[in-house]
Amino acid sequence: MALQGKVQIHVSQTVTLENLQAILAQIAGMTGCRTCGILGVDLQLTGDPVELQQIAKLPGVQTVSFGE
Repeated sequence: MALQGKVQIHVSQTVTLENLQAILAQIAGMTGCRTCGILGVDLQLTGDPVELQQIAKLPGVQTVSFGE
């Protein structure tokens, strides 16, 4: 069954990187294709501003912006 529609996930302040990776892996498995990527998924993360230049240099990142 493919995941369709908008899903909002709110995590606790004590969420770990491993927890977030598991959440994203679960979402990717429900929406994507293992050979061609996560198709049609817009992932929005909100929180405190981060160092955008560091994120922009990560593999697979095309653009980074921050707005309020």
